[in-house]
Amino acid sequence: MKESYEREPSPKRKQFRQVADGMLIPVFEFDKKFILQYANPPALKLLQLSKDTISPDMTAADLVAPEQISLVEDGLRLLRNGEDSVSISLRAVRSDNVRIPTQVYSNTIVDDGNITGYVVYVVDLSRREVAEEKMLARKEILEFMVDYYSFAGMIVVDTNYQFEYVNDKMCDILGRRRSELLGNDFRKFVHPNDLDLVAARYKKRQRGETVPSVYEFQVVRKDGETADIRMNVGTIRSGDGTIKTVAQLVDITDEKRSAYALQESERRYRSLIETMDSGLGVDNAEGKMVLANDALCKMMDCEDPESLIGIPITDIMHGWTENQVIEKMEERKSGKIEHYEASLKHKSGGVVPVMVSASPLFGPDGEYIGSLAIFTDISDVKKAEAEVHFLLDLLLHDIGNQLQLILAGGDFLEKDASADQILRSKRYVMDGALRCLELIQKVRKAEEAKTEPLCPVDVIGVIRAESELLFKQRGVRVDVGKLPPKVMVLADQALSQLIWNLFENAVVHNPKSDDKKEVKVKGRVTGDQFILSIADNGPGLTDDKKLALFEPTRRYGGVGLHLVRRLAEKYGGAPEVKDRVKGKPDHGLKIVVNFQIAE
Repeated sequence: MKESYEREPSPKRKQFRQVADGMLIPVFEFDKKFILQYANPPALKLLQLSKDTISPDMTAADLVAPEQISLVEDGLRLLRNGEDSVSISLRAVRSDNVRIPTQVYSNTIVDDGNITGYVVYVVDLSRREVAEEKMLARKEILEFMVDYYSFAGMIVVDTNYQFEYVNDKMCDILGRRRSELLGNDFRKFVHPNDLDLVAARYKKRQRGETVPSVYEFQVVRKDGETADIRMNVGTIRSGDGTIKTVAQLVDITDEKRSAYALQESERRYRSLIETMDSGLGVDNAEGKMVLANDALCKMMDCEDPESLIGIPITDIMHGWTENQVIEKMEERKSGKIEHYEASLKHKSGGVVPVMVSASPLFGPDGEYIGSLAIFTDISDVKKAEAEVHFLLDLLLHDIGNQLQLILAGGDFLEKDASADQILRSKRYVMDGALRCLELIQKVRKAEEAKTEPLCPVDVIGVIRAESELLFKQRGVRVDVGKLPPKVMVLADQALSQLIWNLFENAVVHNPKSDDKKEVKVKGRVTGDQFILSIADNGPGLTDDKKLALFEPTRRYGGVGLHLVRRLAEKYGGAPEVKDRVKGKPDHGLKIVVNFQIAE
């Protein structure tokens, strides 16, 4: 095969040029600036050119007579602006300056819907008879190319909706033979859902109206299956003046199915991510957040997951340094999957303890692109652990004290001990043992209160009953004042334990003699709450000790105050510690507990 001239083509143009190389007529390609991009062997021969004699900036103007340059440029511009292609007579200039009469046919080159250049077919009129033979060969080659080498279906439809031409690819798309298509109404093969659209646009196009040239619809194959089609369509005017529809159709069924499958997969994973109870975060290779779900946002009390995107991982992890992040990233790059405890920063300034399950993410070429982490809130677990350790420590401390009392009583038991010593020893041992049993009972009540449901309980009745018990056991009379006759609040059977421990605490920590000790109860209904206060005339507490009185990590007050805190939080909120007389802490203490009124 003789050589041709070409610059680097696109895949589609390369296929065309391979065919054009075998044509017997000259074929040129120019880009949008009219610079020569391709010339087939007959074109080079016509103008006596070679690959070596063509300069990189050779344009269409260099190949025609000077007086016709403006004619060429105007014709190509009109073609680019959508005018119909027409043939013009030109005098081509050979390399030896000999002018050759020619008839030139040109058309635009369209790639992905954009005009990228022009293709020009030339007929040498100096040898008309030979040119006619070449045109015949050209027709046969073009038909062969369209029929057998086109990646898309090609159709020509006449003025009566009938197929006038279909190529092999179109037959493949519809699963039919040519004989089943030619002369038949194209509407038979359009899916009923799209028939009105396709037919209406065909009519408008025949009337010269502007309609979209590219759109999608479905066709029905011979086997009854549907196929998704993307059509690029236009019209041409034939020699007899009739308008015919010419279209290129591409089967995009697999493309649509793949896109749908991808969208469905993305939807499912997005739904999974958004409905997860655990927080999810993804960071990139630079350690910056690229994805976060609602659960992670709620853990941190941020406004929206999008507010976390783009921030360094150190901005959400409490106590992490840049060096720690780099160390973790190196572990992920090596493929390490890890489970560890950490803390997230909360909007309030506090922290949220979490269990982190982290794993690396790699790209298609094995390159590290980031990591994925699942954050599980373990606040309740940590709280339970702290409470268990606290109760254990508290029991060991309080029961240890009572065992010291029992041991002290045992020291009096000697062979020659007097009856008074034996009686005192017995009292020490019995008091210590009873207090140990009482501590164990309080802890049991605290644990039972965790799961017992709330129900209506008359709090006034409980207050009066525990007041009588305090008097019998401690000899201190409770001043119940003007309490309402009955108030039903949401509580459980442990309510009596809460009231008793508050009464007992008011008495035990008051150094005054029993006849001087005062315990005063007040209660009022406010809206849907009953507010109860229990005050004493003991030594009171400083402000810092007030704050720490019900702190779960402190031993102050023992198991009793721990039980009060637990039950108060269950019934309506944490207990408040105040001065009995405002501004005078040494005048005694007041504990305030809120209850929810039962409907």
